[in-house]
Amino acid sequence: MSIAAGDTRPLKERQREERERLILRAAEEVIVEKGYQALAMEEIAGRVGISRATIYLHFASKEDLVLALFERGLRAFLAVLDAHLSSSAAPREKLRAILEDVYGSMSGRHYQALSSVLQNPEFHARLAEKRRLFATLWEEPARRFAAVFEEGKAAGEFDAALPPSVMSSLFGALLTPLAYRRLIDQERMAPEEVVRHLSRFFFKGIAPGGPPGDADAATVPPGRTPDPAANETTDPDAGTRRVPWNGAERA
Repeated sequence: MSIAAGDTRPLKERQREERERLILRAAEEVIVEKGYQALAMEEIAGRVGISRATIYLHFASKEDLVLALFERGLRAFLAVLDAHLSSSAAPREKLRAILEDVYGSMSGRHYQALSSVLQNPEFHARLAEKRRLFATLWEEPARRFAAVFEEGKAAGEFDAALPPSVMSSLFGALLTPLAYRRLIDQERMAPEEVVRHLSRFFFKGIAPGGPPGDADAATVPPGRTPDPAANETTDPDAGTRRVPWNGAERA
């Protein structure tokens, strides 16, 4: 059991934390290899090299152990968000980098383990018990997301008419890669391709001006033909060409 050098905490506290990390890692391995239903404390103990009773000193049940996996995963995800939101990049680039990180992790062991657990309906009730904690942990990132969208509005990157709370909610819906797993598994899209399509869809939707049909858009007098140029927007994800909102490219 390795203990980080330079850690000044009491030895027992450091040993306990390291043992807990090893337990969680072993649990992830078992879930990925065999599924949540096959997760057994005996096998975890054997992989770590401790007794089953020792595991119960850390986690009261298998469900509590897996909930700890979810909490650890969320805290790691929040650290990734913090790094991107603290960067000096433009608002749009900060958000795109977050999507790339999220979808790039889909092949990782932690993501695969949690995906397996979420396919088990019986676990959802236990996960709901942590909903308040997860909501509390999300409050600060949500505030910072709102600030990024305000920054983008001020810079003219995003539609000034859209409330930051709406943009944050829409973007948050993209941070659930499990909903888009089918695109990778069945459509055989690479994660970076999924990110490209989702980014294009999202950023065009919140671009200044909005799509035709917006209540705030200028109306066309009867008998006049709409000007296609009025509904164009520059799409950085599609190169330097001008892309009309109806999706048809012009020469």
